[in-house]
Amino acid sequence: MAFVLKDRVKETTTTTGTGAVSLDGETGGFQDFSSAIGNTNTTYYAIVHQSLDEWEVGIGTYGSASNNLTRTTLLSSSTGSAVNFSAGTKDVFVTLPASQVVHTSASPSFENVSISGTLTVGGIVSVGGSLVGTSATFDDKVSVSALAVTGITSIGGSLVGTSATFSNHVSSSTLAVTGITSIGGSLVGTSATFDDHVSVSSMTVTGNVTATQYYGGGGNLTGVQATSAGIATNVSGGYAVLTSAQISGNVSIGGGLYVHTSVGIGVASPLGQIHIAKNAIADIVSLTDGANVSLSFKNGQNFSLTLAGNRTLDNPTQCVPGQVGSIFIIQDGTGSRTLSYGTSWEFPAGTAPTLSTSAAAVDRLDYIVRTSTAVQSVLSKEYS
Repeated sequence: MAFVLKDRVKETTTTTGTGAVSLDGETGGFQDFSSAIGNTNTTYYAIVHQSLDEWEVGIGTYGSASNNLTRTTLLSSSTGSAVNFSAGTKDVFVTLPASQVVHTSASPSFENVSISGTLTVGGIVSVGGSLVGTSATFDDKVSVSALAVTGITSIGGSLVGTSATFSNHVSSSTLAVTGITSIGGSLVGTSATFDDHVSVSSMTVTGNVTATQYYGGGGNLTGVQATSAGIATNVSGGYAVLTSAQISGNVSIGGGLYVHTSVGIGVASPLGQIHIAKNAIADIVSLTDGANVSLSFKNGQNFSLTLAGNRTLDNPTQCVPGQVGSIFIIQDGTGSRTLSYGTSWEFPAGTAPTLSTSAAAVDRLDYIVRTSTAVQSVLSKEYS
């Protein structure tokens, strides 16, 4: 049994009721069902009463033994159900139902598309196979397994697919591609998600960009999250997650930076978690003089304090075990100022040291944080 469509197939019937119709022969200039459709084959049919408002469209099966057409599947009718045809002559002919016509619409769907010129689609586009062409403009969403466009591509909605290749500029409000994505020009949009490699000369995205891997060949990377990156120039943004990165330009990160293994600064193969080739600098932060001097280790490592009277150095806050640094304690022009200490400060033999008394004398209190409430310290005196 096969589905058969032929042109100019038409017969008449006088059968009544809702069952199969007996065919009475073709009308002048038309083919009959027996020669055109064939035994046990199916086709689209229409039955139309010649004098009453009774009609039906469906899929029928022709049987040569009884020369009849069985009304197998109803597609549409004058009553909304199988028509109970009245007495009188009816035309029976092969037709193409409107519901079965393939045509473009606001939401066209294609299996495989190859376009040598320009494709412009106003609605949602779903392409089951690959879309290949010289340029494409989409006013709404695009879903495609593989997209390769050699010209300028503009996508008003989102692009979702397994792979995409663009040899020129791409403008998209949302870009989500699970496969390899290659963009010869610039990528401009509000957000983009890449599950695989991305190669792009420049990328400007106002929203979030998530990529498992990123390689930028000399362009700038702004506000991008990726698991690996090779970047020839600048990186800036509030959030960066990289399993490996080689950056020859500046790095500016507004948020936190977490490095899983090691950092080498001026060193290609770090010998420790942090390995620098030259100097490291921690600023000296001035403390505010007062009867009780407060200190937060979150504000720095090295501090300076000029005493204008007898003072107490309160217990420091934000104590993280392992932090080290120094506090420069300076006598004012009068000298002989004393300094007491909060209970978190610990000294050798449990005895707090006595400061130098000369005017403008400089002592240095070196410390290491042992616990959040224990800061071990030692005083070196009379540096000037």
